[in-house]
Amino acid sequence: MEDLNQLKRKLDDMDVLELSEYIMKKYPENQELWYGSKKIVVRRILNFERNLMNESEMPIQ
Repeated sequence: MEDLNQLKRKLDDMDVLELSEYIMKKYPENQELWYGSKKIVVRRILNFERNLMNESEMPIQ
């Protein structure tokens, strides 16, 4: 959870141009993360990363 808090602080500290460049480089295959207000984009990224963490923690059946 601490990682998500650090990521949120990092994204909040970026201006809009920095944030858009970061997203395009880190998430090129997920263009739905690119659009919206800064607050919405940050929330989408955090949700995306949280989902990735949850998937990696699930046991394989």
